[in-house]
Amino acid sequence: MTGQQPSLKIQTGPAPIPRDARLFLLFLSEINLVIGALFYVYPDISISLWPWMVKPLAIRFFGAIFLAITFGCWAALRARAWQRAKILLLVGGTFFGITSIVSLGQVFTPYSPTTIWVWTMYFGASAIGCLALLSRHGWSSENEKVSIKDSVPSLARFFFGFQTLIVGFFGVIMLLTPDIAQAQFWPWHVAKPTLQAFAGLFLATCIATGWASLQKDVLRVRVLLPLDMIFPSLALLAVGIHWNVISSETPGALVTGVWVFVYSFVAVGSTILFLTTRSKTGASY
Repeated sequence: MTGQQPSLKIQTGPAPIPRDARLFLLFLSEINLVIGALFYVYPDISISLWPWMVKPLAIRFFGAIFLAITFGCWAALRARAWQRAKILLLVGGTFFGITSIVSLGQVFTPYSPTTIWVWTMYFGASAIGCLALLSRHGWSSENEKVSIKDSVPSLARFFFGFQTLIVGFFGVIMLLTPDIAQAQFWPWHVAKPTLQAFAGLFLATCIATGWASLQKDVLRVRVLLPLDMIFPSLALLAVGIHWNVISSETPGALVTGVWVFVYSFVAVGSTILFLTTRSKTGASY
């Protein structure tokens, strides 16, 4: 008598987001919604809450980041499938991980406020939560058989590839050589840790858009678009509100023009892609 070999279980549809991941994303979205709204709407009041010295414009940028993360979490939850939502956890783990290291580096500086420990623990816990869920539930989808109804358009691949190169290039310089970045191409004066925290977002975006440029299923790509729309749109609005800061502190009109173009390109491109794929796929998110 010959024993039967156990067969590999193949899931015919997309695996749902595990319950612990859904709860974590919901919890993270609510925290970032409160922080982001407070920072963006009331930057002058919020300055005292941040762990190092910043200007109202920088606080609004951080508010835009937190609000973008909120919409990213909501998009992941509405996507329902783990293979579509997992990239948002990698994005969050990268941003919060880099920012926690930057914040930790400010702990032992002179005159660092007591709130720096709270922020460092929050950033660190968020990063650990994102990466722990990825480790627990896995990245591979080899046991799933999912039909691709709509593929990613070639123009969208170019859009994500271009964005990957831009944010990756600037993100590395901002993180490793912030003094050079400040002097050469950042459009207003910011503290070194502020620029490095912004680099965390750039590098997280680089990973996300690089991943998106390699995808075939448009539904996986759609999950990233709310985050990709919200941050540059709110950042441009903040720049308009604080244009006096930009005009007085920019290294040059060319620098300002380049950044306005990049942010506008990403915001408009993501919005168009989101709307066109929505009508094409009939997706509800």
